Amino acid sequence: MAKLTAAQLKKFKGMLVQYLQHLGVTLEHMEEAVLRAEVDASPEDGDEFGNGSNTREFEIGLIENEGVILQEVREALERIESKKYGQCLHCNEMIPLGRLEVLPYARFCLEHQRLHELGQLELD
Repeated sequence: MAKLTAAQLKKFKGMLVQYLQHLGVTLEHMEEAVLRAEVDASPEDGDEFGNGSNTREFEIGLIENEGVILQEVREALERIESKKYGQCLHCNEMIPLGRLEVLPYARFCLEHQRLHELGQLELD
């Protein structure tokens, strides 16, 4: 696949900026909700097993996941600026356009994403 055109880069940059704005707001609201729940919780509060910490742990896990995506979006914007956007971080081949349209902050082609998820991809 050939390098992305200026129009495609502009489109993806717009998508990434929207993600950044949305994730920032979502993350802020999630953090506020967890903090509010901790302040409002009494020692007698708990879930059906008598432990309210399970819900808080789940919410904190969601916040951490959103934080990872937020970082990946920022890195994708940096790749646009450095003219490396759309290239697999492992093999430098172009990531298929369809993959970028679904996941504009994708870092790897499909094969290297699979290896990364299996823990079999070594990055420089």
